[in-house]
Amino acid sequence: MNDQRYFVLKKLHSLSGVVPIAGFLIFHLYENSHSVAGQQAFNDTVASIRSQPYLSFLEIGLLTPILFHIAMGIYISRTAKSNVSSYGFRANWMYWFQRFSGYILFAFIFFHLKTTRFANIASDQMFQHLAGDYANPAIFAFYLLGILCAAFHMANGLWGFTYSWGLVTGQKSQDIVWKACMGLGLIVALIGVNALLGFSGHGLDVFHHDPAPTLAQPVAPASAPVH
Repeated sequence: MNDQRYFVLKKLHSLSGVVPIAGFLIFHLYENSHSVAGQQAFNDTVASIRSQPYLSFLEIGLLTPILFHIAMGIYISRTAKSNVSSYGFRANWMYWFQRFSGYILFAFIFFHLKTTRFANIASDQMFQHLAGDYANPAIFAFYLLGILCAAFHMANGLWGFTYSWGLVTGQKSQDIVWKACMGLGLIVALIGVNALLGFSGHGLDVFHHDPAPTLAQPVAPASAPVH
């Protein structure tokens, strides 16, 4: 691959990590947070998503940049050289963790799609299906690792995007943006972990659902006056 093509593809790789992947990650974890409201609320959310028009086209439009991001990420990881052991400063360690989290996410995304999107589970059974999976400590731990890796990968990738695209210049401003991106990553991680805990009934319910309305009791007709 010549230098010019590599430069363009690397820029597109960085861009795809922000649009649409980072946006979808935040939206997806937000939607999954309906788990804290219980089985019915989560299954209704799944049914609502599946009822969207042109859903297959939307999925293809999302899956294509994800596959490109994965393929290009693997290529960059295998061809680039890391000097963590030589220098060990923050940027190099972030790059190393970015690569490590990327490989974890490759396996995680494949497993997640296999056990949800392509598992042929009815919408009204999805909460029960996932709750059963997460009851397995190994699967729960794998999902927890996947969520944390996704949050870090997104946050560090977002910072890398602002740097590589020249949106932020100067060491001080780069440090501020890095801290802001890491803060966003922490928020996303907390949202994801809370959604995961919701399937076991331990998540924090932040939706504040109104109580079900009380049905009005029928009023007995007034007794006829006794003459």
